[in-house]
Amino acid sequence: MKVVRRYWVTCVFVIFGFSTANASAEEIVLYTIHLPPHIIDASLLAPPSGFGEVEDVYGSDVEVLRAAYATQGVSVRIELRPWKRIMRDVEAGLVLGAVSCRPIPSRERFAIFSDDLSDSANAFVTRRFFLDDEVPTLGILKKYNVAAVNGWSQTNILDSADIPYSSVSGLEQGINVLLRRNQDVFMTERDSAIFAAKRMQVIDSLSFYDVSELGLDHYTTCFSRSYPEAEKWRDVLNKGLKELGASGKREEILKKYSDFFERQ
Repeated sequence: MKVVRRYWVTCVFVIFGFSTANASAEEIVLYTIHLPPHIIDASLLAPPSGFGEVEDVYGSDVEVLRAAYATQGVSVRIELRPWKRIMRDVEAGLVLGAVSCRPIPSRERFAIFSDDLSDSANAFVTRRFFLDDEVPTLGILKKYNVAAVNGWSQTNILDSADIPYSSVSGLEQGINVLLRRNQDVFMTERDSAIFAAKRMQVIDSLSFYDVSELGLDHYTTCFSRSYPEAEKWRDVLNKGLKELGASGKREEILKKYSDFFERQ
């Protein structure tokens, strides 16, 4: 009888242990785009020597996100897709969510947002000194030829202000149309544009002006309102972000990428 009892006790512990292991090894999938230094596709931009090991997708926002979820026993797989497709899938409830997603009004009807992963600013990128005699407000754009990345939040801002613009496919094309074509202003995300310009070795040919009335923007993770348990995963992330901030680990991550950014 003791042998039988011991057998069942062992089985209970094995089953309980298996269940606990499964709970602590939960994995979610989130989607994003290559947007250095926030999001970096390692196949396009390998980390510098001494930076440490990275996964296929890394970057300041990704590392903060993963570290925050790790405090709650959750791992995150990051997959890259075109941004317009990601937003369409979030809206339709086909995916859980997207990383480095700005909480703009047009997304509120189909998404809920986490606390901030990072901050940046909207900027006007121009040829060197082009707007030095102007106050960089949205209103001045109506007299210039403007470009913006198709599907990014800046297009929503320009649409709301009834400002015409040409669409470009990404940061490099936006910078190139300034330098080689008839565009005057490329409205985009400041830090990523500076990062791209340094890598293209054209930083000295450009000026960057923060848009005065917009202030800082916040990069969050947006979760689909139509996806099962979206609020749960948002709340788990927010709890992890608070713990990460309290431990000082978040600042360590951001400093590492700030140093990386300055070296570009």
